[in-house]
Amino acid sequence: MFSNSDECRKQLLIAIKTLLNTEFAYGKVELREDYDKLKIECDILKTENNVLKNNFEDLIDNCKILIRHTADILVERNDYYSEWQYAKNILTPRPDWDKCSHIVTYWQNLSTGKTSEQLVDVLINEITQENTEEYLPMIINNKNEMNSKNIFFNQISINSHTDMKLTKNRHMRRRITGLLIKEIWSKKLSDEQKLEIKSNIKLTDYVFDYLTKRFNNKEIAIEISYNMQDACNRYRNNYEINLFWQILIGQVEENVYHDEMKEFARILQYFIKLSSNYSSQSLLWTIQWSDFINALHELYSNWTNERISLLIRSAERDTQQSSIEKNDLRVFLLFMVDDEGHIGEFLMTIRQQLQLDKNEYIEKIKNLLIGYPLVSIKQFKRAVQMIDPHISKQELRRYVNWVYELKKINKEEIESYNEMQSRDFEEIILRLERCSCFMH
Repeated sequence: MFSNSDECRKQLLIAIKTLLNTEFAYGKVELREDYDKLKIECDILKTENNVLKNNFEDLIDNCKILIRHTADILVERNDYYSEWQYAKNILTPRPDWDKCSHIVTYWQNLSTGKTSEQLVDVLINEITQENTEEYLPMIINNKNEMNSKNIFFNQISINSHTDMKLTKNRHMRRRITGLLIKEIWSKKLSDEQKLEIKSNIKLTDYVFDYLTKRFNNKEIAIEISYNMQDACNRYRNNYEINLFWQILIGQVEENVYHDEMKEFARILQYFIKLSSNYSSQSLLWTIQWSDFINALHELYSNWTNERISLLIRSAERDTQQSSIEKNDLRVFLLFMVDDEGHIGEFLMTIRQQLQLDKNEYIEKIKNLLIGYPLVSIKQFKRAVQMIDPHISKQELRRYVNWVYELKKINKEEIESYNEMQSRDFEEIILRLERCSCFMH
């Protein structure tokens, strides 16, 4: 009995094993239907591939043909160019004599059957004898046409009866304009320092005198002046050029430029004191980043950490360094100025932040004066002193002179000018915005 059961168990195990093997083997078998579909897709892809290969070979053949044709065309072009050069050298250029019909009456009749040499004689004879009155207006029209094409500038003349003068338009580039402006500022500061009695020379009085000495010719100085005006108008989106022009025409106080330069110099001097390896003979002196950050907090103690962070990030971009690294800060990279007077991002950020302070300063004065359509000098002075109690009398006098467009007043005359002189509120705010004003 046991033997039969053992036998049955063995047969059962064999049957189970066979079943498992069959099931496992069946998993590796693809259905005939799927195989046929894949075969059809494979045949289609092979056919498309063959078509693409044939097309590619055709394109290669066409490309080779185009290359040969291009080479032939280039050879033909060179031949034509050689022939043109030869013809140009041996043939006499023929002037367009028909243009003379605008100047000489009956030119068509006079020029019939004439050679070029004879036509020149006819033209000279007609201009000098019979057609002078008609020729001169033509010259003026040509000048007007050239002026409309920006070839010349019309010179402004005080006497309306004098002949019109034209000045050549040199189309000054931005770099040349920037260099000339930078040179004017440098020379002006140098000349002011040489004066026995220290005083500021007005830019409007200085520029033409400087150009006359610079080029040693009044006519050239006039020409450069007209070209500078044109260049400053064309490049007014450039800060340095636009500031120079606005100061020159009296729209912005000159101290705006000077005070900004003094502020940059103050920052530089502060950094020099922090450097242990400073040398006037080298630009490689450095300071530590930690000292730099502390210096910014000391220089601008009333600025928020966010504003100081803007300065730090701009310094990182100028020096291409990170304040987190242990590298020393190469300070000279922050004060680099190119030929046109453009400053780096650090100084530009300083300029922007100082402008924010100025706007806040003006806004406080504005809030005190608002409501007065006309503001007297006395009211203006009182408002400034309330906002800025530490302002000196000299600075306050400068504010008043600029805002009310008064001539310079000496200390002895301070009591004599009209304290009740008034000006429109909007004009006062506009003049303040164009003035170098700040909290003292």
